[in-house]
Amino acid sequence: MGQDVAGFDVNYLPKVPDNRRIPIGCIGSGFIMRDCQIPAYRQAGLNPVAIASKTEANALEVSKRYRIKAYRDYHGLLHDTSIPIIDIAVPPDVQYEVICDVVKYPHIRGILAQKPLGMNYAQSAEIVRMCEEAGINLVVNQNMRYDQSVRACKSLLEQNFVGEPVFATMDMRAIPHWMPWQARLGWATLRIMSIHHLDAFRYWFGDPVRIFASVRQDPRTKFAHEDGICTYILEYENGLRVSSWDDVWTGPSLEGAESDSGIN
Repeated sequence: MGQDVAGFDVNYLPKVPDNRRIPIGCIGSGFIMRDCQIPAYRQAGLNPVAIASKTEANALEVSKRYRIKAYRDYHGLLHDTSIPIIDIAVPPDVQYEVICDVVKYPHIRGILAQKPLGMNYAQSAEIVRMCEEAGINLVVNQNMRYDQSVRACKSLLEQNFVGEPVFATMDMRAIPHWMPWQARLGWATLRIMSIHHLDAFRYWFGDPVRIFASVRQDPRTKFAHEDGICTYILEYENGLRVSSWDDVWTGPSLEGAESDSGIN
């Protein structure tokens, strides 16, 4: 599905399953699940039916808003054999433990997990292994690659609309939604926002052969961290060079410079 532009098909719409009524169970009740995931499911005609959270009261609040069932904890949700798809939206340092439990249930066929998948590469690889052994389809919520502009760009690249790619950049000067667990983990930018850009580059161009990264602390970030302002270069075997500059504060946003905020 797409739109014809000067003889090229701009395929910007994601593929959706034929059967959209498959029940989806939600683990986590924070901003991402409450204000992003569940509304998006509803808008796409998909079927979230139940939720569980670390804090039962939060799960109850979300369940009332969307008229879905709330469980006291996620173990109760996993015991419900009518729910084969699990959407997990919990902090990265909790996700591994949750997935270790999810893969024990043979009726579960699919997991949508938040990024970063694990606290480190080894943990992420172990999650992939567990899901493969359990026969569970694992998807990481790399949502930027489903943005219409990113998908349209991919479609045009595949059709050689712009010729051979030589140089590609992203420049982020915008303040994202801050997660409360970032302070606990000491993560500011690389795993929160740069992860979107790195995946979009990989979606467009494949895996690079080298990556160079430079980060520094940001004096506007109140918690201890290393990756405040980040820049990185991806080098490809065919000579393509890709670069991004990520500044997640972009001040002075309250001093009349709102028009300077954005992602180019």
